[in-house]
Amino acid sequence: MDKVLADLLTRQRAALKAEALALTATADKETEGKLTAEQDVRFKAIEGDIATIDAQIAASQTSAETPEQISARLRNEMAEVTAACALAGQPERATEFIKAGTKLSDVVSTLQASRVKGDDLNNRSPGKTGKQADAAEIEAGWSSAVDKVHSQFGFKR
Repeated sequence: MDKVLADLLTRQRAALKAEALALTATADKETEGKLTAEQDVRFKAIEGDIATIDAQIAASQTSAETPEQISARLRNEMAEVTAACALAGQPERATEFIKAGTKLSDVVSTLQASRVKGDDLNNRSPGKTGKQADAAEIEAGWSSAVDKVHSQFGFKR
């Protein structure tokens, strides 16, 4: 049945495409390539119909997963979630994510967000929290960088 439906939809799609081509050909001859209001409305309707048909064809061509395929897919998803949790140093959270059916991308973003907390973010001095950053250290770092660039170009401070 699915093959018959797909064939009918394909034929209908071809007919709609032919009608759209005829509309554009008529517009090219009569109005220098510009569609009239009526033609434009019909052309947009054809585009919508073709999109609907494409979706129906795609849906009719999908095959159902076998129990073995479902089992393999679920095992892979669980393994990926478990590996992500292990890499983040939080293997105990894998069960929580698996039971909730959380997508891998959401698991990864949650794990990344849990690793960085507001005060712990300090890009200038790794290993120190933002509160521990020493202003004098930061200033000294900038000063040495400026001195290095100046010496490369022969400038004196």
